[in-house]
Amino acid sequence: MKRLVVILTALLLVIGLGSPAGTGKAAAAAAPAYNEISTFVDGKLIISASKSLLVNSSAYVPVKLLDQIPGISMTKTAAGISVSGAKGATTLNKDNSVLYNNSNYVAFKTLLKIGAIDGKYASSAYSLFIWSGDDGKTKSNSTLTALSKLPRNFGSVVGKKVYVYGFPGTHWITDVQYDGSSSIEYSMLKDDGTAWTLDQDIYDEAMMYTMDYLQYLKKTFNGTLGWVRNAKIEDSPFKNMEKVTIISVQADNENGDIDVVLRRASGEEKIITMAPVGDQIDNISSTFLYKNPRTLTNSSDKMWAAIVAEKVSVGMTYDEVYLSWGDPDRTNDSLGLAVYGSVYLYFYNGKVKYISEM
Repeated sequence: MKRLVVILTALLLVIGLGSPAGTGKAAAAAAPAYNEISTFVDGKLIISASKSLLVNSSAYVPVKLLDQIPGISMTKTAAGISVSGAKGATTLNKDNSVLYNNSNYVAFKTLLKIGAIDGKYASSAYSLFIWSGDDGKTKSNSTLTALSKLPRNFGSVVGKKVYVYGFPGTHWITDVQYDGSSSIEYSMLKDDGTAWTLDQDIYDEAMMYTMDYLQYLKKTFNGTLGWVRNAKIEDSPFKNMEKVTIISVQADNENGDIDVVLRRASGEEKIITMAPVGDQIDNISSTFLYKNPRTLTNSSDKMWAAIVAEKVSVGMTYDEVYLSWGDPDRTNDSLGLAVYGSVYLYFYNGKVKYISEM
């Protein structure tokens, strides 16, 4: 099985999803931030369109999910929505609930008061854990302990729907186990209901990313005008520095790749696939220039033709070499040297003096 590393986080989960329209700067600064979070009950991920919320630093559970929490029930009365548990009952009001996207949410601390339940919010996984008995507590704490030991952002995908490089379709991550060594064990659930385990080595680099992250990429890049840097594209179908429009950033459901759909000036559309390593925002950003590159240098027509043809010639400036071949493999400033594979470029007074190939 492929060993993969989580390198992308669900950025939208840490961005406030809304604030009242038409408010002034002072009011907007005080507006609460609503962030959707995953919900686990007795160690089991609740897969639902309704997600719990983190409102500023307080967790709220959607009323629609209350029937999945043992001992908690909800009824609608003339006075409003009543929530009851083993230790009491309450009617939802502005002090113990919020309204978000036309749905009601009850404060988790209110559920703790009225129900025979316990739990906690795990910030490393953007998830709320709730348990109702010893068995549920044991299962929940097993996951929470693993999350507390995980390095970097490896817990951020737990409870989320993700794409995994090398595997078709999307997968829910329903649990994680980690003993502090180099191997992480994710419990996965495919769209067809098949459960499987992903053994992942934290030292390998490949791509796992959430659907929220994909939406973030779309929002960032869709519709953007750019000029192609062929030095960043393997087997590029474009001319170097060709002007294109990023039509869409999308997932390849066959193997988990991120594909970028580009439209040429002629209207023809082409797809390039991002390397399955690194931060994809950086990968996509570095693949293009976002200002007409012809305006970035005072290149002669001869030099510009060489750049478009991805050639380097004597007399080129540093910038012209960069536009043609990208970043060098290594440099030696004292020698005025830039190395591209087996080609050695020697600069004098800021221009290529001679070229040597080993």
